[in-house]
Parts: sequence; C-alpha cells; structure tokens
Amino acid sequence: MTGANDSTLKRIIMNTAVLYKGREVERGILRRDSIWDQLVFRKVQDLLGGNVRIIMSGGAPINNEILHFFRCALGCTVVEGYGQTECTGAVGITHPKEVKAGHVGPPVPCAAIKLIDVPEMNYFTENDQGEICIRGPLVSKGYYKNPEETEKTFGKDGWMHTGDIGTWLPNGVLKVIDRKKHIFKLSQGEYVAPEKIEIIYL
Repeated sequence: MTGANDSTLKRIIMNTAVLYKGREVERGILRRDSIWDQLVFRKVQDLLGGNVRIIMSGGAPINNEILHFFRCALGCTVVEGYGQTECTGAVGITHPKEVKAGHVGPPVPCAAIKLIDVPEMNYFTENDQGEICIRGPLVSKGYYKNPEETEKTFGKDGWMHTGDIGTWLPNGVLKVIDRKKHIFKLSQGEYVAPEKIEIIYL
C-alpha cells in the first residue's frame, strides 16, 4: 500500500511541475533553472547528459502532450521536421519558438513544395489538400539504375512525388495528414486508408 501511495504522490508532483512550468513554455520561455527543475526535472535532464539544447523530431508526427512534456522536462527547443531520403534532409521545419505541435512548419528556403490532387482519396488542391511534391537543389535526380522508379517518383518536370498527403494551414505551414501509398482498393471499388482505421481503434 505504501508503494501505491508513493507512486500516486510522485505522479501528482510530476503533473503539478508540468502544469506550472508549462505556463512558461506556452509563453515561449525555455529554461532549466526553475524550482521545478531543481525538484523534479533535473533527473530527467541528467538522463540525457544535462546539456541538451535542441531536439529535432521527424519520421512521424509527435503527440502534442509528448512535445509539451519534452519542453517542460528538458527545458530546450523541440522542433518538428519533414523530409525524404531523396531530399538529403528536411524540406520543412517548425520555428524554434513554435509552441503548437501537429505540423512541420513552412518550406525551407532551398525547397519548393506544392500539393496535387488525389481524387481517389478525395483530396483536392482547391481545399488546400493533396499529395506533397517537392522540387529544388536538395532533391535527388533519381534512383541509381532504376529508370522506371525514377520516372514514377520524379516524373519529367522535376517534382518528386512523396506519396504523403498534406494540407496547408492558414498560417502557411504544412501538415501531413495521410499517406497515399498506404491505401488499398476494396472489391466494391472503394479506396481505404488503413491509418484512418488505426486512429479509430487506437
């Protein structure tokens, strides 16, 4: 019983620390010298060496609660990036002072991004939604000794088709919302994206 009470107390202290330090984070204040750092977060910071200045997340969207916790606990900048292997790095990245998760920021200066219609999934550019296509000096010219895949992915106009579905938000940042390559066709002729089913079940 003592162990259960101890665990409950620790959880209450942690939640309180996140609540109060989170108010600073929401105002863009990132620091590691608050009373909550001394009492609670120092152990978390020490697990990563105690000197983390910036964290970059990529590969999949990060949950807003997790992003918020990292900023509170580590007292450092956490940015989200989006890119492809064929683009040698990020083509979109959030601003270091951004406090909201769920998007990958605006395009970097050396990348142009456009959306194209994906009618089979009901995504249309007139709604600021579509497949994300990238062009610029950071984009590969194609796949080595694989002209068929090069033609399919890069086309003849230099735009690389990522297979990701994105939408432009009102403030000009890009949000990845779906995946074109992860769809299958039912016998009735309908297209289904398994990610949407996973979201419902999870």
